[in-house]
Amino acid sequence: MLKLKTQFIPRILNFVNPKICIYDLDGTIIDSSHRTKYMENGELDLANWKANNTKENIFKDDLLPMYWQLRQDYENGNIVIICTARELGEYDLEYIHSMGIYYDYIYSRPKDNITRDDILKANQLRHFWNFKQFAKLKKYFYDDRIANLNAIRKYGNVETVNARIWNKRFA
Repeated sequence: MLKLKTQFIPRILNFVNPKICIYDLDGTIIDSSHRTKYMENGELDLANWKANNTKENIFKDDLLPMYWQLRQDYENGNIVIICTARELGEYDLEYIHSMGIYYDYIYSRPKDNITRDDILKANQLRHFWNFKQFAKLKKYFYDDRIANLNAIRKYGNVETVNARIWNKRFA
């Protein structure tokens, strides 16, 4: 799912040398841990997640410290991309917009897609390395899962940032 959004805050237009800044949502800029449950094998209990994906629960989510880095990147005219492995519904988008989570592009899991997160994100973001207008731009990828960081790191020309470490440092 690709959506474009309008501007909410003043922003420097950086046409000369923008960076591409890619952010995950859960565990990176949003704390949604109150609605997560894990199975014995360590995998996310997706049925539980979907059952708790209500407007009331979504609006109990909090912003993590990395949110302020995203906001700064947006204000400085960098290309800000949200890439999440969750299926985004209307309440997710309402929350994102009401909390001022700024972005230029947003990618999410297509409905009923069960592709592993790292493969999904790598496939969704590949064009930022392949298309001529993006290929030489410096890229930053912020995520809380090592498998996702490793999948994107394989493309090269990217600085990956472990959001768990970042958020603990600035909490």
